[in-house]
Order: sequence, then structure tokens, then C-alpha cells
Amino acid sequence: MFENIDEKQNVKTVKVTLPHEDVEKARNNAYADISKNIKVKGFRTGMVPRKLLDAIIGMEKINGMVKEILADWAMDKLYADEKFQELNLMLPPALTSIDMGKSADVIFELHSYPNVTVDSEAIGEIEIPPLSDEDIEENVNRQLQNMREENAILEPKGEEETIEIGDQVEAEYHVLGTDKKPKEVEIVVKDPKEGKIFRDLIGKKAGDTIEFEEGTGEDKTKYSMIVKRVYKRKLANLDDDFAKMVDNEVQTLADLKIKLRKEIRESLDKIIKEGEINAILKKLTDKTKLDMSEHSLDLFINHVISRQKEKKEYEKSLKDFNGNEEAYRDTLKKEITSYLKLKGAVEKIAKEKGIEVSEDEIFEKAKEYYKSSGMSDERLKVILSKDKDFYNRVKNDLLQHKVAEELLKTAKVVVMDATEEEKKEADEIHEEEEKGDE
Repeated sequence: MFENIDEKQNVKTVKVTLPHEDVEKARNNAYADISKNIKVKGFRTGMVPRKLLDAIIGMEKINGMVKEILADWAMDKLYADEKFQELNLMLPPALTSIDMGKSADVIFELHSYPNVTVDSEAIGEIEIPPLSDEDIEENVNRQLQNMREENAILEPKGEEETIEIGDQVEAEYHVLGTDKKPKEVEIVVKDPKEGKIFRDLIGKKAGDTIEFEEGTGEDKTKYSMIVKRVYKRKLANLDDDFAKMVDNEVQTLADLKIKLRKEIRESLDKIIKEGEINAILKKLTDKTKLDMSEHSLDLFINHVISRQKEKKEYEKSLKDFNGNEEAYRDTLKKEITSYLKLKGAVEKIAKEKGIEVSEDEIFEKAKEYYKSSGMSDERLKVILSKDKDFYNRVKNDLLQHKVAEELLKTAKVVVMDATEEEKKEADEIHEEEEKGDE
């Protein structure tokens, strides 16, 4: 049993009381552990008198060991309590103090996921970018050009002919100063503005060697690239023969364009639908208020950073902020606040409207994540049962999607005109630039 002794916002302070018998048992265990691991001249292992151990080790350290044992037992009692299991904790219980006398009072802080106030009725309308016939045609033309590029005919260039934009180069790539085997690479030469490697290649011939460096300081690496062969790429004409070559289901170029339009529209419709989902979830987050202790938020940030350090991801994340830990913590604070708002709002609306996610739905969604790996159903079921983070992520994604679809039934979806979309994109770029300057 545990006793509530204080409660503020999402933080409960609770007390677990351990009887005198447990205190004595913990003390006996502490002395037994010390006695087994200490050697004192004139005494057999495990037979050193307690008073001598008190003098050698010190009562402060011994009492500390006793408290550690009692804290573990109190934690076990906490987790075994049915009332504790009903709490929706966002962090593991935090030990705050142990008052040890005849009995022991062990105090914990319990940080639950915060309550939220959701004003879903105020969502009103959401904006989505426009989709025009011109967009479809632009995508069709881009697809056709990609097909021409992929099916280009390669004509070997003469030994004295130089590399030009549009040529294809076969080269041997070496990492200097290492035992790494050279790699064979194929490069389609583009405008020099798109990369230094193109600028270096243009004007060279088969047999030439290019040397360059990447990185700075100790991370600097030297490379060399030997041009082996150079080809002129000849693109096929856009005609019926080309259409039949790239797709055996069509007979004419017109048929191919019709098929591409259908595929592109279906693909863009899915993108727009996901855009609606994301827009409504963002609006829901904006309309949600969080009743949360700043202390809880700080602990949550510390918890996230600790997990990143365990996975050796923290330094990499910090690099994006030029090593500024305060700026990174501020960003984490905003991201975690938004995450908690959305999580709380989605769960509250799902409960009110009876929206649930089944185990079958979780399994089918998880299969999409591992679709390209060819993983067996049996193996995936094992992963879902053992990796609770992955399981909860899949479940939360599904629940968010279902809640968003429910909210979209009553929301007004407004299609922006082109000028509004451009202005919105410009505002977003400006916001990002301002963040970078801070």
C-alpha cells in the first residue's frame, strides 16, 4: 500500500511505509554483504563483528546501504499495488527521501501524463495546398523525362573527347591513405552548380585522375577518382515505340500518358489526404491546453537526453545546434510539449467517441514498416511483443489517424489558391531563418 501525501497538477507525492522488521532485515543484509566482501586480519570472512565494521566502514555509509535496500523493497511494493497500476505514468517513480527510524518512510514522486483541455469544436477549418491539372501534367512530363534518362542509349566517346554536361562517366573511386578497396561508380554529369564533383569532371578525359578532400581538421579525408570510360547519353524520342519499350501494358504514347496521369493523381490524392490528417492534428494540438508541472517537463527532457546518450545519439543531435545545449533543450521542450498535447487530446477524444485500435490493425500496420525486409509474420509478432516502444508507436499512429479522420468529418477543408500557398511557404522559410539566427 502507498499513501498520497501531496498532489499538484500531474505530480503525486506518495509514501510507502516499511515496518521495523524490514528495517532490521535490510540492516542484517547490509552487514552480511559488507562482511562477505571485506578482509580483516584475525577474523574469518563473514565473521567480522558489527562494531568493528562500523568503525572501518562508517555508520553513514552503512546506513546509506540500508536505505538503498529499503528503497528497492519499497519500489517493489509500489509496483505490486493495484492502485499504482492504474496510474498513467510518463516517467519511472522518482525516489525523493527515506526517513529511517524504527520503521522506514520511503517517499516517491509519481509523474503522470498530464490532463488536457481540448477545444476540438474550435478547430473550424484547415487549409490544404491546391492540386491543378497543370500540376498533374508537370508530374507526367517529369516522369516521362525520368524514363528517357533511365533508358538512355550510351555511345562511347573517343579518347580525346572531353567530358560534358549530360555525359555518363564510369570511374574508380579510391579513399587515399587506407586499405579500402576502390569502388566502381557511375556518374551522370550535371550542371556544375549542383556539385563540385561535376565541376571537376567537366573537361576531363578517360584516363584522367581527379583528387579532392572532404571534411575539416582531423575528419578530413582525401580521395582520388580515375576516369575509366566516358559515354555520350542519347535520349530516346517520345513516341509510341518508346512507350511500348518502357511499359508493355500500353501501345501508344497517349496510352502511357493516361496511365501516368491516373497513377500520379492517385499518389497525389494520398499525399493530400495525409496533408489533411497532419493539418487537423496540428490544429488539434494548437487547440489543446496542458496542465503540467514544469518539474515534470524538465525531468522528461532529462529522460529523453539520457536515452539519447545511451544510444550514443546525443552528440549527433547537438551538432545540429552548433553544440548549444540550451538551444537544444528549448527545442526539445517545444517538441515534447506538442507531443504531450497531441497524445492527451487524441486519447481523450478516442475515449469520448469510442475509437479503438485492434491488435489485428496494429499487426497489419507494423507489416507496412517491415514490408521491404521480407520478415515473416511470426518474427514480426515476436518483435511487437518484445519491443514495447515500437508497439506503442504503431498503436499511437493508428489512433491519431482514426481520431483525425473523425474530426475531418466536421472540419471545413479550404483549398488555398496559389498566392496563399506561396505566402505560407515564404512565412515558414522566414520562421526557420529566424530560428537559425536565435
